Amino acid sequence: MLILIAGITGNIGQQAARAGLERGHQIRGLGRSPQKLDGATHSRLESFVESKTYYDVAALEQAVKDVDAVICAYAGLPELALDGQLLLLRAAERAGIKRFLAASWNYDWRRIPLHAEEIYDPYICFHAQASLSSSINTLHILTGILAEVFFGAHQEQRGFTPADDGVWDPDPAPRPGAEHSGRMKAMDVYGTGDEPWFFTTEADAGAFSVEVVTGADAEKGGFVNLVSWVHSLREVAEIYRKVHPEAKVEITEKGSVEELERKAVEGREKWGRGRFWEYHRLFFQLFTIKGIWTLGKLDNEMYPGVKTTSLERFLKENPEI
Repeated sequence: MLILIAGITGNIGQQAARAGLERGHQIRGLGRSPQKLDGATHSRLESFVESKTYYDVAALEQAVKDVDAVICAYAGLPELALDGQLLLLRAAERAGIKRFLAASWNYDWRRIPLHAEEIYDPYICFHAQASLSSSINTLHILTGILAEVFFGAHQEQRGFTPADDGVWDPDPAPRPGAEHSGRMKAMDVYGTGDEPWFFTTEADAGAFSVEVVTGADAEKGGFVNLVSWVHSLREVAEIYRKVHPEAKVEITEKGSVEELERKAVEGREKWGRGRFWEYHRLFFQLFTIKGIWTLGKLDNEMYPGVKTTSLERFLKENPEI
C-alpha cells in the first residue's frame, strides 16, 4: 500500500515510517521540516510533501493524492489534534480514501466526559465530529501512556517528572545525608502504587499503526486496545532495579487518591483551562490510579506481526534512561 504519514518527522511518525518500510509498503511523508527525518528513512520515501502549517490545504491535497491509507501522527497539541486532524480528514474524504488512523495513542477517553481531562478534549471532539459527518470510519489505537513520555526519554520535550506533577524523576537531587554511588532515580507515588498502568513504546505504537491501518477490516474503523506492557509503579521500580542492579529507585509516597484529586482540582481552579499544561498531569494520574479510563480487553493477539517490547527489554535498549 501507499501510506501517507502526516507528522512523519515526529516520534511516532518516524517509527511508523520505519515499520511501514520494513513491511514493504510505500511511504509518503507530510510535515514542515524534512531535515528532521533521518537520512536513511528519507531516502526510501515515495515522496515528502512539505507543508507550511497544519492548515496548508494545498499541501494536504497534494499529500493525499492517490494514497491508500492515512496515518495521522500529529503531536498532542489541541490545535493539531482537532483542527489539524479535521482538515486532514476532509482532504482524505475528497481523495476517496477509506483508511484513516487518527492520532490516538492515549488511554480510553471514551470513558470520561468532555472537560474531565483537557489534554483529551480535542480527541473526543474530533471523534464526535468525524462520526457525525465523515464518509470515513476513523480508526483509533488506545495505548495507555507512551513509555518514552513516562521516562522522559526525549530531553527536548516536557516529560512526566515530579516537577511537572508526574511520576518518574530521571535525575533526582540527592537528599541530605544520603549516600549512593550508583545511578539514582526517584518516583512520586499516589495511592498504593500497586494500581496497573498501561505502557506502549513509540516503536510498538508505530508498528501497530501500520498493522491496523493496513488490516483487512480497516475500512470499518473503530477502536483497538494495544499495549507493550502492563505494570504497577512498584513493579516498574522493581524491574528497573533488576536491569540496573547498581541503581536505587527511591519511592516517595505522596498521599491518598483523595489528596491527589484535591490537588488536581486546585490546580485547575488556579490556572484555568487555558493553562491546562500546568495541572493536567495530576488528572492523568488520578484517572489512571482510579482505573477510570483503564483499557478493556487487549487486542494484541489480532496483530501477531508486532512483537511487543517488554519493560525489561526497553530499559536494556535504552540504557540512558
